[in-house]
Amino acid sequence: MVKLQTLLQILQERINIGVIMRSSVIIKSTKYGILIMLDENVSFEELVKDICTKFAESRKFWGDSKMIISLEGRDLTPEETQCIVDAIELNSDVKIILIEDRNVIRDIRMKDKIDKYFHDDIYVNAKVIKGSIKKNSKITSDSSIVILGDVKKGAKVEAAGNIIVIGTLEGEAYAGYPEDKTMYVVAQEFLSDVVTIGGITRKPEMHKKWSLRASNRETEPLGVIVWNNNELLIEPLKSGILKHIK
Repeated sequence: MVKLQTLLQILQERINIGVIMRSSVIIKSTKYGILIMLDENVSFEELVKDICTKFAESRKFWGDSKMIISLEGRDLTPEETQCIVDAIELNSDVKIILIEDRNVIRDIRMKDKIDKYFHDDIYVNAKVIKGSIKKNSKITSDSSIVILGDVKKGAKVEAAGNIIVIGTLEGEAYAGYPEDKTMYVVAQEFLSDVVTIGGITRKPEMHKKWSLRASNRETEPLGVIVWNNNELLIEPLKSGILKHIK
């Protein structure tokens, strides 16, 4: 009887330990991505191990998707945040495009494409739209606009600041409304015939040296700025195009 009680105690302790380990990382699905709750009482190494395990085990459930993740429960350094992103992407088919950490949105997919000087304040006071802008819809802002989706044909986006589309721009985009020519438009893909910046409406022209490179890279984000005071120039962000407007 004593041996049985001892065995039960040991089993219970192991179960309790297992519960603690499993609950060190809690993952919840949200409308636009996932919320990850992190236990502040365990080591960061243990958290990363649990994240790897959870996403590896549920790889089929998440599928091949692009997500926004929110991190809550403990303070993280930029290096730790990136480590969590790497752990998720290496153990699943999920691609993290944005991170929301303590109400601060960080762009993951474009972080190496936009110069740090510009990237630091892109989302300050910006209006963030979660989801695509549908046909016949109009979105306006007295600051910048970040769209976590596409701008469909027939839709219009108008901002006093910059416009950033984490997706495809098919509709109308008007940055720098009404006459601020120092603003820009950034999108993962441009299918719109015209763009307006600071009252200048044109079909953006791409320099020949970049046109072939951009067409061969489907995931190359593009930026549009005012050039020579009355032209609109479009180039891959990696070209450093945004430097010309500062």
